Amino acid sequence: MARSMLKAKNMPREFWAEAVSCAVYLSNRSPTKVDNVTPQEAWSGRKPSVRHIRVFGSIAYAHVPDQGRLKLDDRSSKYVFIGYDSNSKGYKLYNPNNGKIIISRDVEFDKQASWNWEAQEEQSYDFFPYFVEEQDVTPTQVMNHLPDMTPQQDMTPPPSPAPVHESFEESSSSGESSSETPHKFRSVEDLYRSTEAINNLFCLFIDNEPLNFGDAVKDESWRLAMDEEIKSIEKNNTWELSELPKGHEAIRVKWIFKKKKNARAEVVRYKARLVVKGYK
Repeated sequence: MARSMLKAKNMPREFWAEAVSCAVYLSNRSPTKVDNVTPQEAWSGRKPSVRHIRVFGSIAYAHVPDQGRLKLDDRSSKYVFIGYDSNSKGYKLYNPNNGKIIISRDVEFDKQASWNWEAQEEQSYDFFPYFVEEQDVTPTQVMNHLPDMTPQQDMTPPPSPAPVHESFEESSSSGESSSETPHKFRSVEDLYRSTEAINNLFCLFIDNEPLNFGDAVKDESWRLAMDEEIKSIEKNNTWELSELPKGHEAIRVKWIFKKKKNARAEVVRYKARLVVKGYK
């Protein structure tokens, strides 16, 4: 889906992360063949609304609030729609002219129009998941990119800041300017290094199937599943016991374990299969 979304609007591959994120967002709100229920509904118990869904990569015009413009300035700015904000009901918009990303709820879309990316070939689209300092912001406050660095500058990446939640609620102050010091974006490599330990920790708690007989025999559910498989083999006369001829080596077998789950990810059956290692 993400590949099709990028190609539909001729968007550069640098937007792959945003396309994947948007594809996941849509998949969670799309009906499945099981009871015609969306994953979001199965998780929360409420049917999600799709009235806010828009075409990825389409042209978006975000309203510029009065305090952010002069009397004769344009009342809206042109952006490209790149996803949905996870912390608010706003849309995530990207400006290819200056490399800024904003979150805004007051947006008009032109789903038929596309940005002329060929004219932006010299532009760098180096934006990836980011963390910014917590502060009071308006729904249309922008997040700037890391300024271009010259070869004379120190290329050592800065220490990783602690991730915090952003807030995009309406601010009561109206006279503040958004021209603050730009926030620095973290590279993908830096993000991988900083989150690798957390990802490894989560892997320890994932409810996976056992990989071998030794692990499975410790659980009664798997023992019952293996007993069921042996009874099925005996009932169907799958094999016949015989003496191993001299000079021949017996082919070994292996247990395969699988949990069957319903649409709500609940385990409904433990299945064990005894298979022959034909590749040995």
